[in-house]
Amino acid sequence: MITTDIRRRTPDLRGLADIRLVTLEDGPGRGQRLLVARNAAGLCFEVAVDRGFDLSQLSFRGTSIGFHSPNQSRFPAIEPSAEDGWAFLRNFDGFLVTCGLDHFGAPATADISSLNHPHLKSVRRPLHGRIASEQARLAGYGVDDENAFVWCEGIVRQAGVFGETLELRRRFTAPIFGSTVEIADTITNLGFRPTDHAILYHINFGYPFLDEATKVEGLPADFAGRFHEIDRRPADDFGEMVDILKSDALPSTTGLTIVNEMLGLKATLRYSSAELPSLFIWRAYQSGLFALGIEPAFDGADAQGRAQILAPGESRKYGLQVSLSETRA
Repeated sequence: MITTDIRRRTPDLRGLADIRLVTLEDGPGRGQRLLVARNAAGLCFEVAVDRGFDLSQLSFRGTSIGFHSPNQSRFPAIEPSAEDGWAFLRNFDGFLVTCGLDHFGAPATADISSLNHPHLKSVRRPLHGRIASEQARLAGYGVDDENAFVWCEGIVRQAGVFGETLELRRRFTAPIFGSTVEIADTITNLGFRPTDHAILYHINFGYPFLDEATKVEGLPADFAGRFHEIDRRPADDFGEMVDILKSDALPSTTGLTIVNEMLGLKATLRYSSAELPSLFIWRAYQSGLFALGIEPAFDGADAQGRAQILAPGESRKYGLQVSLSETRA
C-alpha cells in the first residue's frame, strides 16, 4: 500500500511508477500503440498493444534483457501465411512473443473438420500461428495505488468466418517496489464448434544480458552439460538449435534462472509444468541475430499424446512470472 507519507512526496506516484500509452511516429513500427511502464525498482517494460499484446521490450536498471531483431517491431505485421507460411520470421521481435492459439511450430496442414467449415476440410497453418500479429483491444491500464502495482490488460482475438474464434485475455502486473512481471492469460473458445488449441511462450533473451558469460541454472544435469558446451558468442554460420524438454523433468521447483555474472544480473522464469508441460530451448547465436529462447508450451495434447480440443465456451488459464535481480544482492 502507498502510505500518506509517500503521497506527500509524489501525489500522482510518477516519482515511483508510471504506465503510458504512446504511439510510434517513425520507422518500421510507425503507427503502433505501446504501453510503456516503469517502477521504483528499475524495472521497465513495453507492451506491444498492436502485436499480440506481447512484451516488446524488457530492461532492468538500465540493462536490456530481451531480444531485439533486425525486424524492428514492424507494423502492421506481414500476413503470417505469406512466404509459404514462414512470414512470422519477418515479424518476429521482442522479449515475449506468443505463439498460437491453435498451432505453433513449423507450417503444417491441419484437419479442421471439427469446425464444420462449408468449403474447407483442412488448412495450412503458418509458422507459430497467428496471434502474435493480431491487434489487441485495450481493456485498461494504470497504477493501482491501494495495492501498489502497475498493471495493464488487453484482449486479442484470432477468428475467421467458418473458422475458429479464440480469444486471449492477458493481464500484466508488476509491483511498484519489486522486479517481477506476472503474466496471467485466459484462452477461451468463443465459437460454437470444438477448436484446436496450442500455445508457446517464446521468451527471448538478447544482448547485453545474453553474452558468453550467460548461463542457465535449473536445467536437467545431463542436458545442462551439453547446453553449456556450445560457445555463446555470435558466429556468422550458427543458424539455430532447438531442444525439447519435459517441464516436470526440471530439477528445481523454483524455476529456471538465466544468469550473467559479468553484468551481475539474473532473470528467473517460473510457470506451472501442469499448465505448460513442454519446454523448448532455442539457440540462435548467429551474428546479427544472437538470441536465446526459453519457451514453455502446451502442445495441444494430454500426457498420453491425445489431442485436447477446446469445447465451445471452454477456457484454459496460464500463469508465468519473470523476476529480475542482481546476483550480488
